[in-house]
Amino acid sequence: MVSRPASIRAFALLFIAQGLIAFAASLADLSATQAAYAQMTGMPVTRDGAIIAGSARLTIVLIPVALAWWRRARLVRWLVPAMVTLRIVLAGPDMPLVEWITLPMAMAAAACLFLPGARRWFSAVR
Repeated sequence: MVSRPASIRAFALLFIAQGLIAFAASLADLSATQAAYAQMTGMPVTRDGAIIAGSARLTIVLIPVALAWWRRARLVRWLVPAMVTLRIVLAGPDMPLVEWITLPMAMAAAACLFLPGARRWFSAVR
C-alpha cells in the first residue's frame, strides 16, 4: 500500500468534512433546503428533490477526493480550485451560515493540493 502524503490526507479530510457538514445541514432542515433549491432553480422542489440534490452535491465532493486518492488524477488540482472559486463568486450576504462555515474548509483543502507533498504525489509515475 502506498502511503499518501500529509497534504493529500489533509485535502481529503477537509474536503470530505465540509461536504458532510453541508449535507447534514441540508438534511437537518429540509424545508429550508427545499426553499433554497426552489429559489436557485425558480421551480418548486419536493422534499425528495431536496434530498436528491443534497446527495448529488455530496457526491460531487467525493468524486475529486476519490480521483486524487486512488487515481492521482492531476485534473483534481484544477477542478477543486475551480469549484471553490465558483462558490466564492456565488457567495452573497443571503448565503446560509453553513456555507460560510464550510467555505474556508474548502479553500484550505484546495490549497493543500498545491503543497510540495501533493505535487510529488500527482507527478509520481505508477
